[in-house]
Amino acid sequence: MRKDGVCAICLNQGELSFEHVPPRRAFNNRPAVAHTLRGFHLGNAHKKYPPLLRGHGGIGRRSICVACNGKTGTWYGEAFAEWTTQCLRFASRVDKDQLLLLPFTVRPLNVLKQILTMAIAIAGHRKSWPQIDTMRRFVLQPQSMQLPNQVVIRAYFNPTDPDRGHDHLTQNRLTGSCSVLDVSTGTSVFVFAEIAFPPMGYVVYFAEPGANVSEDFTSLCDLRSFLHSYYNRETSLFLSLPVRYPFGPAPGYYPNLRDPSQRKLLDDQRAIVTAFDDETYPSP
Repeated sequence: MRKDGVCAICLNQGELSFEHVPPRRAFNNRPAVAHTLRGFHLGNAHKKYPPLLRGHGGIGRRSICVACNGKTGTWYGEAFAEWTTQCLRFASRVDKDQLLLLPFTVRPLNVLKQILTMAIAIAGHRKSWPQIDTMRRFVLQPQSMQLPNQVVIRAYFNPTDPDRGHDHLTQNRLTGSCSVLDVSTGTSVFVFAEIAFPPMGYVVYFAEPGANVSEDFTSLCDLRSFLHSYYNRETSLFLSLPVRYPFGPAPGYYPNLRDPSQRKLLDDQRAIVTAFDDETYPSP
């Protein structure tokens, strides 16, 4: 069914297409569920377990126009799928407590632009805002290597946990913009989006260089070095990606579900502040 609206990337009014997040060729082409902040909000409002986002042919959001979806998919989709396939080889072999330098041969700038395309789609902002506008220009100009220092992109391995058979224990998380406060340390950060879907997870947040940010985020792998590569240029590099097991909708929350005391959708030491628009998260 056709849906018109403002594209989250180009801000033009037109027909919105369903953006698979991650792309279908990155293993997101089958029935799947995901935790979202909207679901968490609705669950709290109705005193019920948070409803999950469900997709019969993969998960995502209808928030970008047909033209932007087609262009970014053509420019960045193949390189992102190649990166994801390489990550899959390592994700299940790295122990949670290990930090190893692992070899990759990828097109780094393409991969980074696809991650930001996904983040923009999930955040779904439909108005101009300086920080977001810089990301919009970045993904719409394939050759661009410019991104403000305040935009931080981090990644982690999110290997499939065989013990999570129930839908509500899913490791999938599509979280839009929110502020996250760690009440134990007093640190806070504005998270633009977090996308978790095995074998990987990505967090995009805003922070000034040297800002005091929770280790939940700073311990993840910083991908800003991908800016140093040219568009479509294949590069061999080494990365140290930590293993995390997300649960629930809150960004930066990776509990040990084998410990019954940690089977909570939100840590007692964490507070989140959200703002929702009037859009829904439709199925494909």
